[in-house]
Amino acid sequence: MIFVFVLIHFAKDVTQDILRIASPLDIIGDAKEDISFLPKSLQLVFWYGLGGFSFIIEAFLLIAIPKVMKTKDIGNIEKWVIAGVLYLLIFLTTCTLLDPRYKVVF
Repeated sequence: MIFVFVLIHFAKDVTQDILRIASPLDIIGDAKEDISFLPKSLQLVFWYGLGGFSFIIEAFLLIAIPKVMKTKDIGNIEKWVIAGVLYLLIFLTTCTLLDPRYKVVF
């Protein structure tokens, strides 16, 4: 299940953010984060640092998850997979909460 989500989101990132072509994947997980309240330097860190890191993690997970599913013993790669999934969960949740369409009032 996680693998399918990562695969779809990775394909969306490639088509939407890298190739800049429209596809049906654009409606899946398309958060329009409003980070205008941050200084320009932190906006760049958010987009290129955290966003770029999430892309790298997605690529890693697409390779690592099938490998983990084939092995029977738990090793370091499983820990990295768990850490990667947790990072994506936190990052994508943060992106969604920063989208004005999904404004959460506390």
